[in-house]
Amino acid sequence: MKTLGFLVAFFGAACVVAEDKCPISGQPAKEEHSLEVNGKKVSFCCDKCPEAYKKKINLVDEGPKTCPVSKQPAKKEHSLIEKRAEAVYFCCDNCPKTFAQKNKIEMKDEGPKKCPISGQPAKDGEGTSLIVNGEKTYFCCDNCPKTFKKNLGLDKAEVTKCPISGKEGKKETEQILIRSKTVYFCCGNCPKEYAKKNFKDGLVISSEEKKADKAGPEKTKL
Repeated sequence: MKTLGFLVAFFGAACVVAEDKCPISGQPAKEEHSLEVNGKKVSFCCDKCPEAYKKKINLVDEGPKTCPVSKQPAKKEHSLIEKRAEAVYFCCDNCPKTFAQKNKIEMKDEGPKKCPISGQPAKDGEGTSLIVNGEKTYFCCDNCPKTFKKNLGLDKAEVTKCPISGKEGKKETEQILIRSKTVYFCCGNCPKEYAKKNFKDGLVISSEEKKADKAGPEKTKL
C-alpha cells in the first residue's frame, strides 16, 4: 500500500504533501491509470488525466521506429516517456514573450485551482506560483513550488544567461521548460535496460553524470 502522505513544515507553515495524488487533478491516483515516465510509474485518477499530462509535458510522439537498445524495428506496445526539464532565466520582462513565440509556447494564466503537489486549494500569493511551459501554475503554499522543482531535478538550478538577449538572467524571471518524447522498443526487456542506463530516481541522467560514472572514483597515487 502506498504511503498516503507526509508533513512538510517550513518557517512555521505546514503543508500536507500526498505522494499518491494525480498530478493533474490532485485527486487520489489509481495504478490502473498510469504512464511510465523516466523509468518510474506516474499514476492518475482517471483515464482522461494521462492525456492532459502528456500535453503539459510537451510530449512529442513520432511513432515506433528503431529500438534504441537492440537497433531492431520498434513496436507500439513497448514504450516509455522520456521527460527533460530545465530552468530558463531572462534579462527583462519582454524576452519571455519572444521566447514563447520562438518555441511555440502558449502563455496561460487560468488562476489558482488545485495544488499539483498537495491536492489542496491553490493560492495566488507571493512565492506560490511557477511558470511551467508558459502556464502559470499555482500552489497551496510557498513550499510546494520547491518540491515541484525538486521532483524535476531543478532544486539546485543556477541562474543562466537570457536565451534571447544573451545578457545575464534574473532569478525573478525564472520559468520551467519541460520537453518529452515517447521512446519505442522492440520487446518488453529493452525498456528496462534503457531505463537502467538513462534514468535515476525518475530523472534523466545527464551526459556529464554518465561520464563521471564511467570514469569511476579517482585512483589514489601511491
